[in-house]
Amino acid sequence: MRSKNAPTTTAKGRTVPYLLTTLASAAALALVPSAAGAQTAGTVYGATYGDCYEAFGWYEWTADGSAGGYPKYDTDGSIEVIQLENCNSWIDKGILQYSGKKWQNGGWTTLGWRQPPGFVGGDGSGPGEIDYFVDFKDVRDIRFRVCNVHDGIVDGCSSVS
Repeated sequence: MRSKNAPTTTAKGRTVPYLLTTLASAAALALVPSAAGAQTAGTVYGATYGDCYEAFGWYEWTADGSAGGYPKYDTDGSIEVIQLENCNSWIDKGILQYSGKKWQNGGWTTLGWRQPPGFVGGDGSGPGEIDYFVDFKDVRDIRFRVCNVHDGIVDGCSSVS
């Protein structure tokens, strides 16, 4: 299902430029404030180091008032992670992760990188295809990345935007 025109990220032998590109891409992923009730949607794409896994799908957010001086959003979407190359000799699986901020208990809580809680099409324990649901309430600055996992270590991540 990969488009021939889909952008890919590869960093074979280029760790510093790869890191700088990833950091620059991640900085550009924050949700953009918009008028209350406005809805924004789009497709998203990213590929891990070595092009072992790719993530693609759709993501939308709707402004839902403000809290603590910041706009808050409700989100909806589905992002699929599939194996592209045969990296089984050094990669155990590919995963989607997100980070951002969530309004809860009267304040903004920072969410470190973690997997979305809802997914189908696999248990995330090995190669294959996993569909993640990215439905969140009262959040802001949500970012996504797709990562390789080997020996329990998450690395080779790239932004999904």
